Amino acid sequence: MGRWLLGDTKLLLLDEPTRGVDVGARAELYKVIRDLAAQGVGVLLVSSEVPEVLGLADRVLVMREGRVVREAPAGELDEDTVLDLVMAGSLQVEEVTL
Repeated sequence: MGRWLLGDTKLLLLDEPTRGVDVGARAELYKVIRDLAAQGVGVLLVSSEVPEVLGLADRVLVMREGRVVREAPAGELDEDTVLDLVMAGSLQVEEVTL
């Protein structure tokens, strides 16, 4: 990541940027991401860690089965809401006829 930050980066695409990273390094990465965004660098973050997304993002797109099911400012969402949106439809009960 450091190599990319040395150039004139306009947009960072981050896919699971903290996977396998310890807590201390994770906090440092969060700071770098926030600082870059504050400097005007666009950051597109993909993460399965809902608290991470809600803590870093300005705007969140929740996807299920390849489709956007909700778009909202991060401040309007909480972890339970996001998980409900992701899981909706995944727990379909098969009707049994006796």
